[in-house]
Amino acid sequence: MEEQCRQAILVYANDEMQRNASLLGEHKEYVTLVLKLFRDDYHNQVNQGATEYIVPKHITDYLDSIKPW
Repeated sequence: MEEQCRQAILVYANDEMQRNASLLGEHKEYVTLVLKLFRDDYHNQVNQGATEYIVPKHITDYLDSIKPW
């Protein structure tokens, strides 16, 4: 489940984007939001007893609508 969440994060903020946000501040707000939304949702799903991470459509719709590129 953790790996499924990690892969979902990489769809919206791959390793290069995360490094650039950290080192250069490039799209930092967006990358931080991606990490927070997915991690918070992951913990909610774990607490509810989920065994497979399902990416909620409202998160992907929102992130798609605010992509800075």
